[in-house]
Amino acid sequence: MIRKGRFALWDKREFELASYQRQYYLQSADPLDLRNGFVKNGSNQVYIKTISVEELEDAYEVIPYGMIEGYRFAVEGYDEKTGKVALVTNNPFVKERIEVRPYGEFQYIIEILLEDIVIEEDRVPILGFDGLYT
Repeated sequence: MIRKGRFALWDKREFELASYQRQYYLQSADPLDLRNGFVKNGSNQVYIKTISVEELEDAYEVIPYGMIEGYRFAVEGYDEKTGKVALVTNNPFVKERIEVRPYGEFQYIIEILLEDIVIEEDRVPILGFDGLYT
């Protein structure tokens, strides 16, 4: 599974973190979290809990990437049907060594099978956290 976006630790568990108008929400797909103060969000199987930053143990943004022949590529997306991950870079020298296609202005894209690459993650602290717990 490729993770991308904002996450938070609460009650020693990791949740996706959403915000709207300076209010923060934990998101879960586990109906058992209804016991922990989560409420059902609409008709889909998503449960949310309003939370303050002070209640969180940690908060960070996950930025996935992959390395190909020493070049770093950001994960742009993943197609479950084909099993391919789209990787993007703005390094102009990559086109001399790897078969990439132009993508937007000054960017290059390559699509490869997820099984053919190792996806790594950068965790960038957010909301005043320093990343000591990650």
